[in-house]
Amino acid sequence: MDKKFYVTAKFTTKKTRVTDMITLLKKLTAETKSEAGCLDYGYYQSSEDSRVFTSIEVWKTPEAEAAHWDTQHLKDALTQLSNLIDGEAEVIKYHKIT
Repeated sequence: MDKKFYVTAKFTTKKTRVTDMITLLKKLTAETKSEAGCLDYGYYQSSEDSRVFTSIEVWKTPEAEAAHWDTQHLKDALTQLSNLIDGEAEVIKYHKIT
C-alpha cells in the first residue's frame, strides 16, 4: 500500500506583496526539500492571477508531513506569511487511491 502523503495549499497574496511572497516561498522550498521524508515540495503561481499560489507537496508518510510543521523554518515562514497573505490558506491533505 502506498503510504505517501500529498498536500496542497492555495492562498492569495496581498497585491503589493507578490515579490516578497515569491522570495519567501523560494527560501521555504529550499529548506523544506532537505527534510527527511520530503519527496517533492514546490509552489506554483497562477497564470491567470499572479497573486494566487498553490503548493504541491509529496511526503513519504503522514508522519513526515506532521514533522514538517515542527520545523523552525516553517514556523518562521508562517510568521512572515501573516503579513503577506490576503485571507486564509486552503490546505487539503490527500492519500492516493489509484
